[in-house]
Amino acid sequence: MLTSFAPLALPSAATFVTALPVARDQLLIRFNAQPTFATHEFSGVQCPVNMGYGLTSRWALFLNLNQGFGSLTQATPQGRAELSSGGFGDMASYARYTLFKIDKPSSTFRIAPLAGAFIPTGSNSLTGPQGLLPRTLQTGSGTLDPYFGVAMGYNNVRFGMAWDTTYRHNPVATTGVSPGDQFRTDAQFEVKLYPIHMPEEGLPKLLVLSIESNFARDGKDHVAGALAANSGGRVFKQDAILEISTLHWQVGAGAQFPVLQDLAGTGRIEQRSTFFLFFEYYLAAPNWRRSRGR
Repeated sequence: MLTSFAPLALPSAATFVTALPVARDQLLIRFNAQPTFATHEFSGVQCPVNMGYGLTSRWALFLNLNQGFGSLTQATPQGRAELSSGGFGDMASYARYTLFKIDKPSSTFRIAPLAGAFIPTGSNSLTGPQGLLPRTLQTGSGTLDPYFGVAMGYNNVRFGMAWDTTYRHNPVATTGVSPGDQFRTDAQFEVKLYPIHMPEEGLPKLLVLSIESNFARDGKDHVAGALAANSGGRVFKQDAILEISTLHWQVGAGAQFPVLQDLAGTGRIEQRSTFFLFFEYYLAAPNWRRSRGR
């Protein structure tokens, strides 16, 4: 589920983008809307845009943009205060290389390492009436963060699976809030519900059920270079998504349920069940390499 899969109908994982399928000279654009509801009167919405380009049959380049808004009602010595922030978050740029692949007439398998960095286009020093805003309302890390991992995928006519493991190293900034390093692993299993009998040729519209799992372990944050004891922890989430997929686009909606929230410290914000929407579009990019050869 990683690079070139022209013979098969390939919906993609909704909650992680490292395994997005993209063929050579193909441009992929995915738009998401991800509302968040949590305890302690926190709410927000993130609208990431993910872009991928198939440079060759093995190399793919990705650019992930993020923007959103968050609002938090917090108790202070003077009473309850309404805090909010919004804008662009950190931008992720990485390359993925298909190291191993097996292609058969009715199935495909891929293993692909990836590496890149998060670029500090967001801010880690946003302030409010009480001073520095909590990490929840900061839009970036304030540093250039190396990012690497591996993604794997299998797909046949009826079923598909995808998995990834990634690590983001967040260096400590001398000012603002520096989030801790993050280790993450995700898994997906999908089944094509409709049509019941796949045609021998052509690509029909597909109705797909995708079950996904997300685990993240965050290291301790730092505030102005000092370790923040009330930070870090482990989170495990379970997702169910319905997708409609065609040759050039897919649209999906899903629900996300927190199963484990082992958060260090006290008064931490715990996520409730939430939902998300996404739209993904594939198109053939201009083949400039062939044009230059003529």
